[in-house]
Amino acid sequence: MNLTLSEFFAVGAVIFAIFMSGTIQLRTNLLLYAIQTLLVGVVTAAFYLASNESQYLWLALVVILVKAAGISLFLAWVLRRINVFRDGATYLPIPIAMHVCILMLGIAHFLADRLPAPPDQSLHLQAGSAESGIALVLIGTLFMLTRKTAVSQIIGFLTMENGIYLFTLAQAHGMPMAVELGILLDVLVGVMVAGVITFRIQKSFEHIDVTQLRDLRD
Repeated sequence: MNLTLSEFFAVGAVIFAIFMSGTIQLRTNLLLYAIQTLLVGVVTAAFYLASNESQYLWLALVVILVKAAGISLFLAWVLRRINVFRDGATYLPIPIAMHVCILMLGIAHFLADRLPAPPDQSLHLQAGSAESGIALVLIGTLFMLTRKTAVSQIIGFLTMENGIYLFTLAQAHGMPMAVELGILLDVLVGVMVAGVITFRIQKSFEHIDVTQLRDLRD
């Protein structure tokens, strides 16, 4: 199978998301998330090269600077402040989690084959990018459900957001730029608020294991 430039980098983003499920080192997970998001930005740039529409170039720059660099550096700062660098426990053993992620890639392929074709097929970029977007949503959801620390769940949420963005880009050639930038701003603010809450949890309870918060009762 011959992959287009955008499909090649979209699949690369999924591979780095699968690698995230193979480690409990939070700094490594952040690095893998940053690379994954960088590749999503490169996919957006590939749409610019194919269509010559400047909005894709601006979106690529925003994704790379705000999400791949800005959010990753902020979360790295949060980790240093709370002095937590490992996800102490997971609901699924690491090897099983990685195999489930690979299974989800197969499910994404199955679902993408049954999607209606986008109205504009001139770019020939949609199929692999849409499939990768679905896979990122599924992997991000699994990451959130199987990890216990607050930072890991933030990373899972951000991976899901990457998947939704990639799927929208592939199926509908993206939303209007003002909407995309508004969503990115919401994500940035949400991550900053989540980081502050994580810091407060660590300060108050001396851990960031969200499962232990169930023990709080009136």
